[in-house]
Amino acid sequence: MSKKPLGGSFLFVILGLVFIALIGLRTVSTPEIWTHLAQGQTNAPISFLESDSTVNTTWLYDKLLFAAWNVGAGNAPLLIILNIIGLLTTFILLIQVSKKWGGPLSQGFALLIAGRLIFQSVDVGPQVIMMLFIALFLYVLSTRKSPPILFGVLIPLQILWTNMHGSFLYGPIIAALYAMEAVQGGGKSTKRKGSPSATPALLGSLAAVLLIVTILNPSLLKLHAQVFANIKSPAPAYWSSLFIEYFQIPALRPLILFILVLGAAGLITLKKRLPVTLTTLAIYGAFLVWTSPQMSMLFSVLAFPFIVLSLTAVSDYVRGSLSTILGEKAKVLAPATGAVFVIMILGSLWPIMTNCSYVKTGSASNFGLGIEKGLYPADCGVILKDPAFPDKAINLAADGGYLAFNYGRKVFIDYRPGRYDKELLANLNAMMLGSREAYDTLFDEYRPEAMIINTLSPSSAQGLVTLLRRKIWKLAYFDGTTAILLQDREKFSELLNNTDIQKAGLEKLEKARAKYAEKAGSYSAGNPPELIGSGKIFLAFNRPAESKAIFSLLLQGNNEIPGAWIGLGSSQLQLKEFEDAAKSLKTATELAPNSLLAWATYAAACKYSGMDEERDAAVAQARKLAERNQTEDEEDLPESTAMETKELSLEEMVVPEN
Repeated sequence: MSKKPLGGSFLFVILGLVFIALIGLRTVSTPEIWTHLAQGQTNAPISFLESDSTVNTTWLYDKLLFAAWNVGAGNAPLLIILNIIGLLTTFILLIQVSKKWGGPLSQGFALLIAGRLIFQSVDVGPQVIMMLFIALFLYVLSTRKSPPILFGVLIPLQILWTNMHGSFLYGPIIAALYAMEAVQGGGKSTKRKGSPSATPALLGSLAAVLLIVTILNPSLLKLHAQVFANIKSPAPAYWSSLFIEYFQIPALRPLILFILVLGAAGLITLKKRLPVTLTTLAIYGAFLVWTSPQMSMLFSVLAFPFIVLSLTAVSDYVRGSLSTILGEKAKVLAPATGAVFVIMILGSLWPIMTNCSYVKTGSASNFGLGIEKGLYPADCGVILKDPAFPDKAINLAADGGYLAFNYGRKVFIDYRPGRYDKELLANLNAMMLGSREAYDTLFDEYRPEAMIINTLSPSSAQGLVTLLRRKIWKLAYFDGTTAILLQDREKFSELLNNTDIQKAGLEKLEKARAKYAEKAGSYSAGNPPELIGSGKIFLAFNRPAESKAIFSLLLQGNNEIPGAWIGLGSSQLQLKEFEDAAKSLKTATELAPNSLLAWATYAAACKYSGMDEERDAAVAQARKLAERNQTEDEEDLPESTAMETKELSLEEMVVPEN
């Protein structure tokens, strides 16, 4: 992996960039895109909980996104293509930054590592803008030393960054790190012939100017206050997919640990002086991503040059050591390593293009162009636009942006940080988990007349049952992913008794079932949100025959979904098919050994099947997981598995005898 060129060596970089492009070629499934479109459309508060003075930290990005969306009247493919261009530009710039520290093979491996790191989180959104601006700053500061270029290029970039994403403070920080690096170098000139030098004083001044120009935004210093509020304030948790907890997803921690070990090895084996900026950014990014996998995109851009450096340093050390042993035979090491890379990259491309990677990782996206509207209340216009439908409704975060953009509604919450009170979010979650006190608090304060529930939420099934038990709510619409409840009052009687609306929802669900059944067994079928949502709801509504059919169909398409095995086993329990239930739930525990729900329901199945020894072992394991979950950090939630509902006690999770 040295910097010396090999025959066809740039093929490694090209293959790496193709890998990056293809992981970006996916249908849009993030719920956050709808919030950005809604804000780009009006640049006004979209929630009735926020004041008119609330600062939008991505206002310019939102405006540009909305403009691109309107090309062709809702052009999701254009957004995806632009997102891919942003990703490719980011990594091409990073390759230029890392040229000093490694050659094409090292860069190719670094692209492969970065692609795998961001695969679960990349989607159309401003995070790609964040990556692009960081790469631009690293490129300009590492390759250009002329003051006119530094000031003339970076100041306009800083102003753009400030108005597009809340990560803009990284600009002055990166410039300050380069100033520190210049000081460490003794202030020696690194200029090329005929160009002035970027001295520590000049770089320090640049960092200060970049910080000052961040006030050039419509909200002035209020923007900075909002950025810090976003960091400190809670937000509803979203990562990768709305139904990620349904699956046993590959954990990122092993890959992150490998990168950390690789970086440590690079520190030890590098024979040159460590670059202050690149080392500091890599260490900082490692701390963030180890704390939360949601930081994988930020880490990939901050650490990329250092990963190239580490790969080169380690490979040079290994090759030097083996050369003394192998002698002339050591010449085959470089081409052999190149061959390994080509095999690895091709092996990584195939599962993506066949949609296998999306299915296995529980993604709501699919390979290709388009947008996944089936995750949201996409066909609810008849009821939501009816004049009788109330203005004030409680919705879950997943639907907030979609409702605001597509129906022009003021919403309750969405996924934006720094907007909603911690106690409010806790009460909403507790209400969905069955807390009467939390329900009373929300009802007394907000007096909602409607509930819009996204059934893909882990607690949606229990939440629906809890609300309907209060007798003042009735189910007006259900289509698999959306359930709409209205108060049982005279003014809503027309909507509640509209059989055409109810029939339309069920027909949509049946259409999704038939479509998936036609492709079941093929990865091209993807992960059907309507079936995932409806299976849980039918089970909660004590309709085990319907839920069993849905979970069986899901497993026909992919028999490695722990959530579907739990749902199937629970359905079989309700149907008193105890031995089959025990087998299904045993499979669930094998696929998701860290799932409390799997072990708890398996314990119930063992009890009714007369498997006392297995029941005792399952109960012990469930209690052990329950104790561990009580101390689990929120940042670990994205890697939790299989329909976890850790707020419930073990006794509440086990199916009762009646």
